[in-house]
Amino acid sequence: MLGRGHRLSAQSLLALSIAALVVFLIANLSSIVSVGLRGQHADTTLAGAASIAWQQGEHLVAVLAIATAIVAPAMLIALRLLVLWPIARRRSSPHLALAMRAMHAVSRWNMVEVLTVAALVSVVRIGHLAQADAGPGVLAFAALALILAALESAGVRHLWWSR
Repeated sequence: MLGRGHRLSAQSLLALSIAALVVFLIANLSSIVSVGLRGQHADTTLAGAASIAWQQGEHLVAVLAIATAIVAPAMLIALRLLVLWPIARRRSSPHLALAMRAMHAVSRWNMVEVLTVAALVSVVRIGHLAQADAGPGVLAFAALALILAALESAGVRHLWWSR
């Protein structure tokens, strides 16, 4: 992503974080897969797929999908915005240290890239049984994985010292 010596400004990181929020919303509101079988057609979002897994007794799969692909990225993006907004505006924040610690802890649970690969593999495997196409949500999750990787690569620790 970014070289070790290259550091983005707080404004650049804030812009990337806002882009991550927009792409995150698109990813979660768009269908991740379209399946057609015998004239029937169905689209589903990630939350819809997790709901179906829950209803079929796959509780662990449903909870892990929601936790790692929806909750963790949402918290990570929110915490990045909480950290970067005041820094970009040259203000101090009483929550900065706590937010940075929480962001470090939450980043371990963010697995958007794993979800993207798993969804694409699933579409290919389902393709033998039915007409299956990756939806725009999968592309948005792939873009989100790239944006979050860029943000992780850029880091925010250098901003701590420049306050």
